Amino acid sequence: MNASCLRSLSSRIRMGLTVGALVIGTLVVGPVAQAQPSSVGQAASQVAASGATFTSGVQIQNLSSTTANVSVAYNNMDGTTAQTQTFQIPGNQSYTLFGNTMAAPAGFQGSVVVSADQPIAAITNLLASNPTMGEAYDGVSTPAQTVNVPLFQQGNGGYNSTIHIQNTSSNSNNVTVTFNGGGAPITVSNTIPGNGSWTVDQTNDNITGRFVGSAIVSGSQPVAVEVNQSNGAILFSYTGGGAGGPTVYAPLLMNNNHGFSTGFQVQNTSSGPTVVSLFLNGSSSAVATANLAAGQSVTWYPIPGTSAGFVGSGTVTSNNGATLLGAVNELDTITGQGMTYNAFNSGTQTVNMPLIMFNNHGYYTGEQIQNVGTCNTTVDLSINGTVVDSKPIAIGQSYTWFSFTNPTIYGNTTVSSATAHARDGCGSIVGIVNEVTNPQQSGATSFAYEGFNQ
Repeated sequence: MNASCLRSLSSRIRMGLTVGALVIGTLVVGPVAQAQPSSVGQAASQVAASGATFTSGVQIQNLSSTTANVSVAYNNMDGTTAQTQTFQIPGNQSYTLFGNTMAAPAGFQGSVVVSADQPIAAITNLLASNPTMGEAYDGVSTPAQTVNVPLFQQGNGGYNSTIHIQNTSSNSNNVTVTFNGGGAPITVSNTIPGNGSWTVDQTNDNITGRFVGSAIVSGSQPVAVEVNQSNGAILFSYTGGGAGGPTVYAPLLMNNNHGFSTGFQVQNTSSGPTVVSLFLNGSSSAVATANLAAGQSVTWYPIPGTSAGFVGSGTVTSNNGATLLGAVNELDTITGQGMTYNAFNSGTQTVNMPLIMFNNHGYYTGEQIQNVGTCNTTVDLSINGTVVDSKPIAIGQSYTWFSFTNPTIYGNTTVSSATAHARDGCGSIVGIVNEVTNPQQSGATSFAYEGFNQ
């Protein structure tokens, strides 16, 4: 990684975490993370490292107005503790574990458990050098004994996937990963020690040849799951999910939008077959359908029924109430950019976005908000607690605020937080944030995370 790019990426992490005092509302930001809205919050985050290639920045936010006493345990993959540290986070502020503020020893590879006496949240940024790559992913709010992975690929056009599985209990955990593609299911099993973790990739997943499908991670104890996908130059990251719901919402789908196109993966997480239908921009006419057996997934790439320049939203439903999960890959093959976000099963009246940027070392953000409610609604966008813009959004549709083209709205503020709020009681919204550079920096330097519903 060249020095200027490293400075830009690391500054993005540090600055993103020093604005916690400006973040409003309840949010969960973290990689494989848990957060509980009780008096004691807990977050466990998978820190990725492969030799000296990857570095992680963990951002921890205090969701209360009271100072939080925080304890961090860095757990090796065998479950032993490599290091611990303690500190305080003032009310409604945040703290960065990165560089000299991270107590993990050099070469550390494992997981982090963050405990506090106030509700907390966490988000991880992954940075890779040689080549330059980066991604962000939110945390798992509730670990589970069964976690679903909508997209897992090996040898697919150069892309391979890696699953990081964290045992979130102190007991030994018997874990099985089942891969569902076009043929018979493929399984691999392992026992993860208490507080330990396990990596599943092309070296040990029992898959031979090209594979594109889904995966189910089942444990005798609760687990948290994070997935990396890479071709060696572009990095996609997202977290596995639980049972899901009968409807999946994707705030941002694209077809050659200034080079970016999306792949939409939807997994049937129920125990029986279903037929799923894809709708765009709130339309009642499906542009595609797919038959999915239990555990299987479908990938739409490019998005059916669209042409070059399309930017919009998507909704997927099952015909029999079967539960679904979804993930969206955003890819620009010309500039080599890629990022992933988890699709949503439901929304709320408020979405919190802890990090938005306007020319933060060349970084700008786009906030995509989708109306998943039962009525047309007007959405107010607030930055640092002040409403700066309002837009009507029809049922099923979405709207994008992009800081590069809206400098007046953002007030030329370098780093801020934002909240989107649906005015109407029947309004329900979801949202994501894309973080991109302009002009494009070298390497894969684009990030995405999900907004946090409140």
